[in-house]
Amino acid sequence: MVQLKLITIALTTFLLPLNIQAKPPKNYILPNIIEGPVSIETQVGQGSYDRAYIQTHNESSYEWWYFDAISSDGKSSIVLISLVTLSELGQGTELQGQIVTPEGEIFSNRSDYGPEGKLWVSTKGDGSSGIIGNGDFTWIGQPDLSQYVLNVNWPEKEMTGTITLISNASPFVGCDAFGPDARTDTFWWFNWINLMGDAVAIVDLKVGDKKIAFTGNGYHDKNWGPVSFPSYVNYWYWGHGRAGDYSLVWSRIVDKDNITISSAWLTEGGKIIHSTCVHDDSIQVIPFGNNITIPPNRPNNTNNIDGFDININTGERGKYQFKFDSNQWTNGNQGNYARWIGNFKGGKVGDEPGIGVGITEQMGPFGI
Repeated sequence: MVQLKLITIALTTFLLPLNIQAKPPKNYILPNIIEGPVSIETQVGQGSYDRAYIQTHNESSYEWWYFDAISSDGKSSIVLISLVTLSELGQGTELQGQIVTPEGEIFSNRSDYGPEGKLWVSTKGDGSSGIIGNGDFTWIGQPDLSQYVLNVNWPEKEMTGTITLISNASPFVGCDAFGPDARTDTFWWFNWINLMGDAVAIVDLKVGDKKIAFTGNGYHDKNWGPVSFPSYVNYWYWGHGRAGDYSLVWSRIVDKDNITISSAWLTEGGKIIHSTCVHDDSIQVIPFGNNITIPPNRPNNTNNIDGFDININTGERGKYQFKFDSNQWTNGNQGNYARWIGNFKGGKVGDEPGIGVGITEQMGPFGI
């Protein structure tokens, strides 16, 4: 009865009249598992930007909606991820949540809902709204992607509260000029679209009797693919930050054949300076610290990393340098990856650097 009530609320709240947006709303109930090959959408297309790009899943496909926020002092953060993924209970749905407090306490939570667990997603315009775990986590996105409101009511983990993300950015993909024909695949096994590369975040949460409230930077993207990617990844670095008027999202992915693709989306005052991916060193993401090994020589060999240098040569528009300095290292998702929050500074080479905060991750190598 509770489940039916939640679905009714979702449909009546999220699906408003068609005449207020150009793109008709659509409903998805995931994972909708089938046997055999599944259809993977790899273009932005004519539908909602934040839709489900895999409408029927099989035992190897994956898809997730990712949200985060980091405080303006770089000492607190919240990450929430709704996934369709293979887990101990089989191909199904999963919710991951991590909170870092100003005192350095880390609350890492995960609920595996299994094959019977549902993720309801509804689109309106280019935004999406979703429910997972019968209401453990919900989000409501505006049709123009200008705002997302996230609600957490996760009794099993004693986590409640809201996060509001107000966008400072336009959507983009990693390796193509954004538009209906833009391709979303960085590698054939990894698709990425960014809905909020930078946002103002307002966080008001409780974990048990501990309150976590802050303002800062926010972010929302989504990923999907046809196969479990750890079999194909050597390692990757990814992160985002704001430094003064600059907003930056960066990544560097190295596959098992040592093919490297680096990407950067860089804006100043909301205007795009650079948005592309490359196979060369015009975009560099370089960890620094004590006894750093590149590539990493074992999974999650990261607690000696103090930060990252990100160097971008845009060509005609000049060179840009940014530095991320870690305030807090966390061991993410049962040791499969690491996440840092901290200070972020930089800008155009020769200019006074802007300052701010950021969040970054390393994933892989797997299977060592």
